[in-house]
Amino acid sequence: MSYARKYNVDKNQLALTYNNPAGERKWYVFYLRPRTENKVCSALTKLNHEVFLPVIETIRIWKNRQKKKILLPLFPGYLFVYTCAHELYPIKRLPHVISYVTCGGKPATISEKEINGIRRMLGMGYPVSVETKFSKRERVRIASGPLKGYEGILIRQHGKTRFGIHLKAISHTVFIDITRDELEKL
Repeated sequence: MSYARKYNVDKNQLALTYNNPAGERKWYVFYLRPRTENKVCSALTKLNHEVFLPVIETIRIWKNRQKKKILLPLFPGYLFVYTCAHELYPIKRLPHVISYVTCGGKPATISEKEINGIRRMLGMGYPVSVETKFSKRERVRIASGPLKGYEGILIRQHGKTRFGIHLKAISHTVFIDITRDELEKL
């Protein structure tokens, strides 16, 4: 993407536009057509955007009873892009991108801490799940372990204690099983 050629601006003027507060980079959430997450992710990567597509490994059984491990998106239909607000519209115009997620009429953002929390959860090697509806939540902070310092929601399901990071922008919560002694109440 070369704004310098398109608008006849030299590189020094272009650098000034990236330093202003309007050009601050944040994690934005984009809503995509079904099952196009990998295509859009590779297209944005080719355009030099930082993209986060969390995936989980699952086992699928085909009609011929063959089992295969495949990677599925943790948030089907969503993609996280680290970019500036003025680049949202060109990204929205890409094939398979429906829109960016808005909250109160403004583009929704996810904090860097929440993105890093999801990355750590996926990197731990434990089963991770996503839910949109849950009850009996309690605010807690992790006191020890690889997720130390993260605040989230604690629920008890089927005799297990589960810790979740709630993403308000897309109304999803990422859960991981955790022991009760690693937590402290807020």
